[in-house]
Amino acid sequence: MSLIIKHKAIKGIVFPAFLLSSAFLAGQETVSDTAQVSTKVIDEVVVIGYGTVKKSDLTGSVSSVSAKELAATPAMNALQALQGRAAGLNIVTASGAPGASANVTIRGGASITQGTEPLYIVDGFQLDNALNVINPNDIESIDVLKGASAIAIYGARGSNGIIVIKTKGGKKGKTIINYNNFTSFDTLSKRLDMLSNAEDYVKYQYEMANLAGRTAQWSNYFDNNLPPESQGFYTGVFNRISERYANAPTLDWQEKMLGGSGVTTNHNFNFSVGTEKTQAFVSYNYNKQDGLLSNFSETRNSLRANIKSELYKGVRVDFNTVFNSNSLNGGGAYSGMKKILLQPITGGTRFSLDQLFNTQTYGDFTALDPSFDTENPFVELQASTSNARTRNFVANAGIEIDFLKNFTFRTAGQYNWKNTKSTSFSDENSRANLTDPTTTGINGKIGNSESYGYQITNTVTYNNTFGDKHKLNALIGQELVYSQSESNNLSLIKFPFPNFGLDDISTATVSEKSTDRSSTSLLSYFGRVTYNYDDRYLLTATVRRDGSSKFGKNNKWGFFPSVAAAWRTSQERFWQNSKINNVINDLKFRVEYGVTGNNDIGNNLFLTTYSITDYPMNNTPGTPVYVTSSNLGNPYLKWEELKSTNVGVDLALFNNRIKLTSEWYNNNVSDMLLQAVLPTSTGYARQYQNIGNMRNRGVEFTLNTINLKSENFRWTTDFNIGHNRSKVLSLEKGKDFRTFSVGSNRAGVVTYYATVGEQLGEMYGYIYQGIYTTDDFIQNANGTLTLKDGVVKPATGTPKPGDIKFAADNAAGDQFTRKMVKIGDATPDFIGGISNNFSYKGFDLAVFMKFSVGGDVYNATKHSLSPYALFQNVPSEFGTNFYHLIDPNTGQQTLNLARLKELNPNEDSRLWSLSNTNTQTITYPSSYYVEDGSYLRIAQLTLGYSLPKNFLRDIMVTNARIYVTVNNLATITGYSGFDPEVSAASGVAITPGYDSSTFPRSRSYVLGINLTF
Repeated sequence: MSLIIKHKAIKGIVFPAFLLSSAFLAGQETVSDTAQVSTKVIDEVVVIGYGTVKKSDLTGSVSSVSAKELAATPAMNALQALQGRAAGLNIVTASGAPGASANVTIRGGASITQGTEPLYIVDGFQLDNALNVINPNDIESIDVLKGASAIAIYGARGSNGIIVIKTKGGKKGKTIINYNNFTSFDTLSKRLDMLSNAEDYVKYQYEMANLAGRTAQWSNYFDNNLPPESQGFYTGVFNRISERYANAPTLDWQEKMLGGSGVTTNHNFNFSVGTEKTQAFVSYNYNKQDGLLSNFSETRNSLRANIKSELYKGVRVDFNTVFNSNSLNGGGAYSGMKKILLQPITGGTRFSLDQLFNTQTYGDFTALDPSFDTENPFVELQASTSNARTRNFVANAGIEIDFLKNFTFRTAGQYNWKNTKSTSFSDENSRANLTDPTTTGINGKIGNSESYGYQITNTVTYNNTFGDKHKLNALIGQELVYSQSESNNLSLIKFPFPNFGLDDISTATVSEKSTDRSSTSLLSYFGRVTYNYDDRYLLTATVRRDGSSKFGKNNKWGFFPSVAAAWRTSQERFWQNSKINNVINDLKFRVEYGVTGNNDIGNNLFLTTYSITDYPMNNTPGTPVYVTSSNLGNPYLKWEELKSTNVGVDLALFNNRIKLTSEWYNNNVSDMLLQAVLPTSTGYARQYQNIGNMRNRGVEFTLNTINLKSENFRWTTDFNIGHNRSKVLSLEKGKDFRTFSVGSNRAGVVTYYATVGEQLGEMYGYIYQGIYTTDDFIQNANGTLTLKDGVVKPATGTPKPGDIKFAADNAAGDQFTRKMVKIGDATPDFIGGISNNFSYKGFDLAVFMKFSVGGDVYNATKHSLSPYALFQNVPSEFGTNFYHLIDPNTGQQTLNLARLKELNPNEDSRLWSLSNTNTQTITYPSSYYVEDGSYLRIAQLTLGYSLPKNFLRDIMVTNARIYVTVNNLATITGYSGFDPEVSAASGVAITPGYDSSTFPRSRSYVLGINLTF
């Protein structure tokens, strides 16, 4: 799409639509407040490790997101608000369910099988899962540290990148009170097109039952249990179906289960008070989200307070505390969409539609077909409930003392505590009780976990300026991070009655119990020197030494240095005195290199662990013995290392009306911590070893523009895009690849390969080539069929028309042998976001879009909807276009090629038949289920209005704004599933793009108000 711009100095030039903002800039006249804009940009402060720096003095790669940008997104947590707003940061939520987890990676992560979650630093302290813990209304800014210079100061914890969060604090001056509220109404954003016509559905069911030899079971449900041996049963079956079901009503399960509206309510209150010496800030947030499914909800409460004070001249103290309480019903995910979609749409001659919806019919269907595996989702959601209640308390305090001249000493500490209790209970109507009433029956689980940790950090900073041009900042520090966790779990079965649930477990039987306790510590020493000469030449050098309890005594310590340099070319005299300075106001070149480490593995893997068990002697139990685990300890286990190079350019044009940042990076990971398979002769199955190398390489661009600015109107654009490519350089000796399978046969399974020389995220399976048609066969005189020469032979057996055909993979090229080949690549070519913000007098309009280009999705939801059991529904594209083998005139299967050709016009475009062969073949991982996952999402549209100051003054309100927002307004994609933005596993880079029956994202209609007193 292109636009013709008719504007002074650029008249008649054709510009691509995404460069529209830049097009307007070229001919705009200078506005009156340009000088102020420029100064503000130069003085902008970025939070880095153990300090801050002016953005103009940065030598490392950092992306920043302000509180204003986060506030523009009404969200349950900061994860949702941050999506698509920082180059190189990829956040993919696992599903649309309340409390669903997210996969967060920076520049592709730094590991294959270990965690890729970045390190979160909140007000100088580590806080796990911070974006999901911190109230987004409390965040002042978020800085994403990506380059070696920025992350190496954190050493072992920085290999996956760092997200630094600065929270709001009190302000000097009068008391300020803020109240923010929004209410969101959530609806299903997309429905899958399932077979909805009763007649088509019953005819489809008959064909499947007949081919499976279950015609009697079909009749039991759909045909008043008419015996198949009755006269005229087969020849009249299609007429009976039409007479009975032509106009029969059906049950729309998507509408019944997901057609309502979930409501989210958010209240946020904070106040700030401060004098010249002391400032305080207190906030409270309440957030309740009801999901589209019953029994799915999340409730959050957060209370936070901080205080900063200058006790004496040169002595400052700060204290910050936060308490969170979170209650999650439904588990935070729902992988049962197939249970909704596959439900029968008619009760046949056995059930009314009301009975079909409100009764647990699972036992009725499994009695007719044991393959039926989808219990009534409405009844199951009432029968099987779960809850997780989490409480989290964090407190940190610090004191800073200026001593001597230009020296500052700071000591600070943090304590954090977390407790989680999770419960689940399944009553007499649950699938667990119905399938195994004797052994399992009514059952439940109780889990308790508690963790605590502390961090102590001591730093000394020296800051001085020599001769107006030489600026030196030096930092040395020491840090200790300790954490400990313990948990216990109890599985209970055979409750005699469900009446009291888990409130009375004395009558139940304990089937499993477990306890676990672990601790980890990290001791660090670090230093950093930054030098600035005349704001032109910048140099940063850091070093860190980390000792981790996760490694043996000989390999506990890791050494992680980095160096970065920058040249602000625009500050050179020759630049300042040239006319180019009127166009390019700021130009800076940056280069950095550094090493970081990774110890994100379990505890005590350098030891071979033992467990105690009972060994009967002389047929008498009670003799305790110790047995080794299947994992062999590795005392030589050591740090995984990331060597990172980053080259960047920062550019500002037209008095900072256009700002462009571009980055190129190359991250090499060596001595990867991978679990190796051991020979059986060793007596052990696995061992963690330092094996293999991989690389992440890519480019990023961030563009910020002020497109139009006048007294009453302003239009700005923020755009970011990132490209990352991983490559496996080596694996353990003698191996060229490792495989990682996700899913199951019926739910949809695919295998991911990590292959030397290739990138991560590659899917393997079989190439789907449609179906065998009548043109592939010769009809013999006795009625049998023979496959023509040159037609691909299946792996086993003899095919017939309508069978699935896979590409040949043998040397001769004439047979399918089930040799896996590459069928897809889940890694996107580009990801990014674009935000346009408009303001006119009191009105403001914000449009935020995010996009992903390239990257395949394995549609395991579609896989699981492929026909394999009687009575289950199917997508319309299959139910109206499958290959027919049953002749309506006879009600029986025909293999007559001429008749099959009549029954199946446009054979090549049809999907496979319902033969027994295909019900097994569809379990194969196939390219048929691989789809392009590219999308452009209008993620948010917000229209707001700020009331006039004169009006507000009369009611003692400083600012008042009302707004309406639509989240997930539209998604432009060719993907046929609910949503192309999917993630199979959180924190792991090896299995992206796997969509397995996950809870769909909703579309939200939000009404909110912001008040300041």
